[in-house]
Amino acid sequence: MRRTPPSWALLALLAAHAACAGSPGASYPAAARADAAGMATMQAAAPTTAPAEPESGPRLVRISSNEEQVIPTGISAMDLAKAAPPAPPPAATAMQPAAPPAGAGPQPSPEAAAAGAEAPAPLLVYTAQIAMAVFEVGASLDKVEALARELRGFLARRDDRTITIRVPAARFDEALKRLEGLGDVLQRNVVAEDVTEEFLDLEVRIRNARAVRDRMEKLLEKATKIEESIALERELGRVAGELERLEGRLKYLRDRIAFSTLTVSFQPRSTEAITPSGPRLPIDWLDRLGLSRLLTL
Repeated sequence: MRRTPPSWALLALLAAHAACAGSPGASYPAAARADAAGMATMQAAAPTTAPAEPESGPRLVRISSNEEQVIPTGISAMDLAKAAPPAPPPAATAMQPAAPPAGAGPQPSPEAAAAGAEAPAPLLVYTAQIAMAVFEVGASLDKVEALARELRGFLARRDDRTITIRVPAARFDEALKRLEGLGDVLQRNVVAEDVTEEFLDLEVRIRNARAVRDRMEKLLEKATKIEESIALERELGRVAGELERLEGRLKYLRDRIAFSTLTVSFQPRSTEAITPSGPRLPIDWLDRLGLSRLLTL
């Protein structure tokens, strides 16, 4: 006598088949285990009063909506569930970046690193003033002027004892060392002035002034009244004058940054007068007559 499973067991088996067939990642082992589990549930729920009749032939088990498999006679649902291969491991998740070691200090953010890499170099203006003592002032002045031309610089000013030269900023240290070898250094003053902030501010103000000038020129072309034209021309002249002043200051800073200034002041060395020494007569008027010179003959 064949046992009829209850209706709720059949519904559970159909729900398991539908879940396996609907999932895109379902495979044969997962579906086989679902069928085996459903069959085990049906066997456990069937009444035990009537003995089960042996099946005369192989059973047909539906794996999914598109697959079926024949199970030989004598293999129970529990054996089928145990013999099913294990489910494949879950898909690997995206790799996460490795965390810094615990002992490491705070790591700088990418924005801070980029800002540090793009930071402009400081713009410096070098000036030097040197006071020296020499035996020949004129010859020393000529040597300083020749040094300026040798270093691809030029003479800025020269008088009897002072000379000012301009040399490229990259050769400022070389010029300073060679000047100190011309005599005895009495005083030395070197200054490096940072003009980066002023230089960048001038560039921004010049861009803004040019933009205002261009807009006012366009408004002047479209003006239809004489009063508007006069007011625009007056304001345009003021903006043009301010723009010229800013551009002149920026040009001056560029020149001072490119060429350093060295001023050298020379002082002649003091020489002691040498007086002739000889015999001196006890009477002054005899010495004035020149008798002392006669004694040295």
